[in-house]
Amino acid sequence: MRCFFSILLFLVAGSDLFGQVDRYVPSAIRIGGDPGTFGYMLFSEKRGFIEAEADIDFDRLFIVANYGLSNYKLDEPTYVYENNGSYLRVGADINFMHQDQNLNVMFFGLRYATSSFNDKLDYDTQAIIQSQTGWPNTRETSRSDNGKATWYEMVTGLKIRIVKQLYMGFSLRFKLLMKTTQTNDLRPYYIPGFGKNINTSSFGFNYYISYRLPFRKKIIYTNENKNAVKEKKKKP
Repeated sequence: MRCFFSILLFLVAGSDLFGQVDRYVPSAIRIGGDPGTFGYMLFSEKRGFIEAEADIDFDRLFIVANYGLSNYKLDEPTYVYENNGSYLRVGADINFMHQDQNLNVMFFGLRYATSSFNDKLDYDTQAIIQSQTGWPNTRETSRSDNGKATWYEMVTGLKIRIVKQLYMGFSLRFKLLMKTTQTNDLRPYYIPGFGKNINTSSFGFNYYISYRLPFRKKIIYTNENKNAVKEKKKKP
């Protein structure tokens, strides 16, 4: 019972705070994706992926999530490597253009990312034991199911309002791999969302097109006079 009243008191205090400071109530959600995925799907024989992004606008703070599906294939004369899986990134961004009436965004943020995947390696035994031994060549398969990886990211980029609620932008990522697990001795060569598993760090780049769905009119708070200014409508 004491715990219940403590929670109730917290909710009442929180509602009073939001009533006074509505800048911390979400004003919109933005949903989009990376159009570059279609280029990979059409022209790349090695890599294909689809990635979607969503963020929730809390004044100058954005809660962000990315979800993607990925496949990767290396087809060489002596081996074939395949990797299929998905990944999820969650985190937050700080907007350094929070006083812009066009609601453009220049941000820096952090992400926690996780990936689940299956990979398989088909290889000729003569690629492992030198062919001059005279041993017969056979085709072997090694696979890892339910592989997992986790990493952290530092992210920066822009989201520019093009027309009405339509935005275009990019993200530059620095990724730091923390942990990988697999079900056998096959070390994953590729990790969905992270890239090639050669080093413990890597860089990434994404384009985004997104659409903003407002819950209410966003209030722009300025430092000069501390007055609230409504968002400026973008002309078509």
